[in-house]
Amino acid sequence: MLSADKSAITSDNPVPSQTDLPSIAVLAATVPQPPAPIQSGPVAATIPAFPSTNDEQKDTIPALYPTEICLNHAPSSTLENELQEMAQALSIKFEELTLLHQLSERLRLDEASGQVCHSLLEELAPCLDAIWVAIDLPSDDQGRQDDSFYQIGNAGKPEWVRDLADYTEQQSIVKNAGDESFGVPVGIVNTPNATAPANVRTIVVPIQRQDQNLGRMIAVRTLEQAEFGTVEADLMKSTSMMLGFHLINQRQYQEMQQMFEGTIQSLVSALDAKDTYTCGHSSRVAEVAVAIAKRLGFDEEGVTRIRMAGVLHDIGKIGVQDSVLCKPGKLTDEEFEQIKAHPVLGYDILQGIRQFNQILPAVRHHHEAWDGTGYPDGLAGRAIPRDAQLLAVADAFDAMTSDRPYRSGMPLEKVTSILRNGRGTQWAADVVDALLDSPEILKQYELRKNQQAEQN
Repeated sequence: MLSADKSAITSDNPVPSQTDLPSIAVLAATVPQPPAPIQSGPVAATIPAFPSTNDEQKDTIPALYPTEICLNHAPSSTLENELQEMAQALSIKFEELTLLHQLSERLRLDEASGQVCHSLLEELAPCLDAIWVAIDLPSDDQGRQDDSFYQIGNAGKPEWVRDLADYTEQQSIVKNAGDESFGVPVGIVNTPNATAPANVRTIVVPIQRQDQNLGRMIAVRTLEQAEFGTVEADLMKSTSMMLGFHLINQRQYQEMQQMFEGTIQSLVSALDAKDTYTCGHSSRVAEVAVAIAKRLGFDEEGVTRIRMAGVLHDIGKIGVQDSVLCKPGKLTDEEFEQIKAHPVLGYDILQGIRQFNQILPAVRHHHEAWDGTGYPDGLAGRAIPRDAQLLAVADAFDAMTSDRPYRSGMPLEKVTSILRNGRGTQWAADVVDALLDSPEILKQYELRKNQQAEQN
């Protein structure tokens, strides 16, 4: 609205009379007029016209503003469609990102590839609204991957699914659907012809990584369902890309793990070669220690750690002279000091390898005694690492039941009696109880003794 400058109204500048109003009207007529009101708008407000003193002035002074202004213009049908499409696209992308986030949290390198694929399919199938979804992973030339097939839904035999996937790739009407930056060819058949293995809609996405074709992902809908399109293609491409990353990383992890285990076995073989009488001792101690750990409620990670510690617990004997290690008679005090040094020698050998850090306490302290009379550090009671407590009992059990150059293995009754008498003094009481309450261990002992008797 026009504002009045009160300071300008003086005796020299009186308020204009009505005869002067036409000039104001002429001036007002030069003011640009707002657009006409949109009468169809949902909300409109009536604004009073320019104030006047009577109807005559009202007729002679044009309104500076329209009497109705739409405050909220209704969107056109085109705009509504665009907004709906945008909302739908955002919803799809959110669903895709949520799926990928869930998958990334569940992927573990030490998990079997079959379990990984099943988990992925369980998450993916509801998003695709498919009657079944499958992952086909053929074997490779280097033997790093066996021929594998995983599915959700009743897809049928792998051979039939592969035929359907081959047909879809050959007859595909979509290449690089959606975002072509992925560079992944997508096969889609929504209207199968007479040569199709089945009268269904099919989409096939390859699983690729580092120029390697690892396999493919396949989804199927009935003809009554909606056609496959770029939405499904993008979702499957994102998922297959993540799976490809994981499969390659998993292969590399498995190769490193096999190399690591091979290194362990080489160390054990070197130790066994020094003393034929103790050949196999480390493996047997590992088996007994694992059985005890399971009975005591160790988790999977703990059991794996105990197994590795059991295999390597005597690795320090590599540094002991053969004449002492294989001596058939009683050891002198000096010779026994050499034997007592093997826990520390083993600790020193393994401590430079990061992967062995978790078993170092068990290797160093598996000859400590519960009453503090053991070696090398004279630890007592709960100060002895828990893994070392288990190895101490397993080591003693196998040593007493095995033949040595200077004696034959003890009868089981004598071994169990010694263990009971030493619980709480030589060894942790609950660990001894766990061993004696493990019939599978005692049964294996009897079986081994019978085999030795037959060989002799």
